[in-house]
Amino acid sequence: MDFPESFLAARYALLHGDDAEGRVQAVSGWKARHVDPELEDFSLIVCPEGCQWPVVQSALMESAPFGADRVVIVPQADNLLERAKELPKAVKGFLTKPLGGTCLLLVARSVLSAAPGRILASKPFSDWNKEGRALKLGALDTEAARAYLESKAAELRVRLDAGVAQSLADRLGGNPGVLSRALEVLELIAEGGRITHAIVDQATFRMGEQNAFAWSKAWQKGQVAEAMKNLRIAVEDDPSGAPLALLSQARREVERLCCLHEAKQNGLKSQSDLMSALGLTPKQAFLLDGYERVLNRVRPDGLKKLATLLVEADADVKGVALSQSPTPLTNLTLVLCRAWGGR
Repeated sequence: MDFPESFLAARYALLHGDDAEGRVQAVSGWKARHVDPELEDFSLIVCPEGCQWPVVQSALMESAPFGADRVVIVPQADNLLERAKELPKAVKGFLTKPLGGTCLLLVARSVLSAAPGRILASKPFSDWNKEGRALKLGALDTEAARAYLESKAAELRVRLDAGVAQSLADRLGGNPGVLSRALEVLELIAEGGRITHAIVDQATFRMGEQNAFAWSKAWQKGQVAEAMKNLRIAVEDDPSGAPLALLSQARREVERLCCLHEAKQNGLKSQSDLMSALGLTPKQAFLLDGYERVLNRVRPDGLKKLATLLVEADADVKGVALSQSPTPLTNLTLVLCRAWGGR
């Protein structure tokens, strides 16, 4: 995987995103630029996961062997980057004006936000972001995922039939690690180095769990046609199990909205309190903005209607209602699209 020169050459840099495989490669690439292999045992310090800023600062101030830089890597810096306003003044100082003879790489396992008040919108990280020193390795959008698949296919020397890259991107999402492994599997089973739509289908990527994910991903983007298509595919592939899997995906999201509404009603305001109320981990901090956006859009009355419709669909799928028709899931899909996508 190729990484921007602006990131690799930066003496102080930030790496963030949920692509674990990409993070490993990016850390390795940055480290190769700044650490002399012969002096690594003496010049490199890897901070403990979840450490605080004083630990990072102390590591940077430790002397390094003559002629070598002191290089510090913080492998899990999410807790250090949660609140932009709480960044200590001394820390802002050395992040803005790096200490001489030092290199620092901060690694966050979640995608950091550049929204107002968030860490990437605040100095010095806003400057790092503009200068290309903050590298994001999160999910790719559809166009970027398709381009990544085509590039990976050329690297593996396999040919993709027309539309295969788009189909894989639609089914698997935009995680580069997942896309890369999928192509590696397809390469093994493809005869003559040609990957067709039939081979993709035979590789069982249209499993119930994946269909449920594709369905929820579509309505979270407000993509009505795509959500309806994925609903049909899921039910056709697994008529007995898919509806329950789909409802489980929807129930989790609606329950989190309800928890967020209740938390706000109880006066909770801080990010940590709201995340705790929703059952989110620090790695999922980026999800909170999305839930707040949806809640502001649907308001309490809309949330109540959404929860009621979910209960009705659940009752129908489980056989409590009399109709047992596909209509409740169809109606639920449309309402979810409007709620999350604003349509």
